[in-house]
Amino acid sequence: MKPWQGAFLGVAGLALGALGMHFAAPHLVEADDHAAAAAKSDAGPGLHVEASVQREAGVRIAPIVARRVAATADGFARAIDPAPLGVIAGEIAAARAAHDGSARELARLTALVAADAGASRRDLDAARAQEGQDAARLATACRRPALEFGPALGKAGCAGAERLAAEAAHGGLAILRIDFPDGAVPAGAAVDVDLGATRATVRVLGPATAGDTQLQSAGALALLEGPAAAQAGVGRVLAAHRATGTGREGVIVPREAIVRADGALQVWRATGPENFERVALDAPGMAAIPVGDGWFVPLGGALRPGDRLVVAGAGTLLGLERSSAPGGGGD
Repeated sequence: MKPWQGAFLGVAGLALGALGMHFAAPHLVEADDHAAAAAKSDAGPGLHVEASVQREAGVRIAPIVARRVAATADGFARAIDPAPLGVIAGEIAAARAAHDGSARELARLTALVAADAGASRRDLDAARAQEGQDAARLATACRRPALEFGPALGKAGCAGAERLAAEAAHGGLAILRIDFPDGAVPAGAAVDVDLGATRATVRVLGPATAGDTQLQSAGALALLEGPAAAQAGVGRVLAAHRATGTGREGVIVPREAIVRADGALQVWRATGPENFERVALDAPGMAAIPVGDGWFVPLGGALRPGDRLVVAGAGTLLGLERSSAPGGGGD
């Protein structure tokens, strides 16, 4: 190649490079503008809902707060059939009536013999033997609640057994057997029992008579009194929880914020004024726990104190997401 040909090619290359930069510059500026707009926006993965649509749908957002709750152990509670207690109460009543009668007869004959008023010693001895037999029958009947249910129920005494049977017959009492795999529950301990939409707190009376053959645990007895007793149902297995003394940090999610989607409990978290993302409450090893004012979610999962959740209109957002999905949405 001659020298003048090399110089010509160098100049041509520079000209073509400048021309390319000229035509590419608008596209580069446009790309930079899009990146800056994306950085300034609050857009993120999830659902975009304009403010006007939120107002029409009644969407309301509120921050969640931190909460420390005692760690709990999980067990089971079952309502025991109260019919045997009713039978025992009937035996106690019959034995008491017989003993009262024989005791009065013994007192009458004792007075007659002392006054030498026509009663014989043989009659007095027979009356004393009968009163002793009736007293033994009454004592045996009074011990049956402790022998068949547990010593804790026996502490109520004869009158207590009859009262409990009467309350159970009217639907105002349920006798619960409570089992925890980690060991026996001490007397006086508070146990929360899930009754579906509500939760009741009972106090443990003491140990039950027999252990559970499946859990291999020593059961305890507790009484559920009041209108909630009708929800227990004989034989129904209920979830039971008791505090273990240690605490856990987390947040409280209102029940109104929860939607069920994809087979899990989830909430909508606001990531900006018009953007939301769906967050599952349960994480591996950090399952949500129902509490009195909502659900307790341990820290370490997807939620943190101060997160802004949709507490009204969450179901509407789920419907909007499903309807905007390809093909009209689905589960």
